[in-house]
Amino acid sequence: MTRRLYIDCGAAETRAVFIENDVVTHFWFGAARGDEHLPQAPEAGDVFAGRVRTVSKSLRAAFVDIGAAQEAFLPFKAKEKPPVEGERLVIAIRRPPIGAKGAVVTMDWCRGLQAPLIREIDLQATKKEIGSLEGTNGAALRIVRRSLRVLSGNVDIIVNDPSARIALANAGVAASLTEASDLEADAEAALAEALEPRVSQPNGAVLFFHETQAGVLIDVDSGAAGEGASALLNDKTNLAAAGRIILELSRRSLGGRVIVDFLPPTGATARNALVDSLKAGLDEIAGARFGRIAPDGLCDFTLPRTRLSLLEQATAPAGDGWPVSGRCFTIDWSAKSAVRTLERALRRRPSLRPRLFAPAGVLRYLERDRPQWRARLAEKYGARFDIIENDKLNAGRHDLAE
Repeated sequence: MTRRLYIDCGAAETRAVFIENDVVTHFWFGAARGDEHLPQAPEAGDVFAGRVRTVSKSLRAAFVDIGAAQEAFLPFKAKEKPPVEGERLVIAIRRPPIGAKGAVVTMDWCRGLQAPLIREIDLQATKKEIGSLEGTNGAALRIVRRSLRVLSGNVDIIVNDPSARIALANAGVAASLTEASDLEADAEAALAEALEPRVSQPNGAVLFFHETQAGVLIDVDSGAAGEGASALLNDKTNLAAAGRIILELSRRSLGGRVIVDFLPPTGATARNALVDSLKAGLDEIAGARFGRIAPDGLCDFTLPRTRLSLLEQATAPAGDGWPVSGRCFTIDWSAKSAVRTLERALRRRPSLRPRLFAPAGVLRYLERDRPQWRARLAEKYGARFDIIENDKLNAGRHDLAE
């Protein structure tokens, strides 16, 4: 079994993908090296210094100022000694801020971290009253801290930036170095697929994902597989869909209540086999709780909501006044995607002089808000590229001419 965490330190962002047996299963995103000082929203696994503002005995919880827009919520157990108002704490984000709700945090911030990382955070905690303890030069390290809280067992860490590798080594994290990634194409394809609501299965069946604030609805459609098929094919389709659903829940960072409308199983034996398949996959997700599968195939289970979903990270609500609201890519996500495409081309062919075409909004964002991204590309690869406005491209899209 091969388990690799590949960290790509790009000009616009630091991004990591976890690949198990050649399948991309997780994504993490962070600031580019050099942008760590820019404001960043708290994410699950991040470690903060905070100060207790109020303690609620009725809620068995405290509200903690961590320097974010909303105070964090710190629950404590019945027999656990509660903190006192004004006390300074080191805490970890258990669930990030979602909507108007602040982060949910825990004092068990050491869980899953190696001793050198713990010592590094302890040192940072002596220097900062309130705020992130991730440091200002550890984009890759921040991602490693987050991922180690999710991934169990041995993981080979690979990074494409020598400075990031040194920063990881100084924190006690062993990582190998690669100058270019042979995983980029697979990772890009998996990312694009995980942002689509429709997932096609090899047998012609289709899965549809519909996210809500409380969770996700998943419909298993027989599609082309159902043309002239027998009822027994429903069972095979359901079992194949179950495995893909577990993978997509991970890729899409989905949590909350999950409702799946499977095809009607042929009987109790088929239903039990489907239950066993789902439970085996859910056993790999800490905190997952299985519900039941009805005879008609309707299934429910619950996952911990520890991260913003991939869709929430990449998009923002659009058309709130419409009968049906939608979502569109944020300008930041669109700009990072465009820069990543350009950087991949520059890496791949040193003699290439590519031209990146982007809509006016993306171009303005790059020039006004993130000029350092273009400067980093020029410093690393030379000024052998152009970024050109093209208003014929839809918002969130870009094109590359080689």
